[in-house]
Amino acid sequence: MRILPFLPCALLCLAVFQPAAAGMAEDVTLSGAPKPASAVSMPGMTGAARDVEAMREAMRAAVRAAEQRRAQAVSSRDVATLRHLISRDYYHVETRGRARTRTEFLQLLTRDEYEFRSYEVDDTEIRMLDNGQAALVTGRFRAAAQGADGPRDLRGRYVRMWVLGPEGWRNTMQQTTEIRPLAAQRDLRTQR
Repeated sequence: MRILPFLPCALLCLAVFQPAAAGMAEDVTLSGAPKPASAVSMPGMTGAARDVEAMREAMRAAVRAAEQRRAQAVSSRDVATLRHLISRDYYHVETRGRARTRTEFLQLLTRDEYEFRSYEVDDTEIRMLDNGQAALVTGRFRAAAQGADGPRDLRGRYVRMWVLGPEGWRNTMQQTTEIRPLAAQRDLRTQR
């Protein structure tokens, strides 16, 4: 079915208020596999509702692609790509609790005092918000970093907020929490 250019936006707005669409799951994994409650498999869904769900999946795919570009750019210290993907009002809370602006985050990667030797993301979920204008991304990461205090292997969880604007999807916020092995947590408690 061909849809007129203006119709997808109108359908998306209407579908958000339909009772059948309101309870549909919005999560997907980074691999792209929809969760079992995906609306595509719901019986009785109208053609318009299927079109809206296809649009939502296309939006999630665009966020997934932006997430993958971001992970590659962090790993390779590609500041130009990150400058394009990260919004001007970016707010970043790192694993040790320090808050950084966009400029501070990009400068950290530019300087030789901190380098990611690898950065991999897994178990990512994308939840579309605000009628598809924002996305909340949660997941886990593994990284090998080289800092002023030597090499460091990291595992952590993250939350990122993406907002759709005239220039595409932009990362506006990130909060990261390190996942520490239980032995390391016990060692920290005994040192106190």
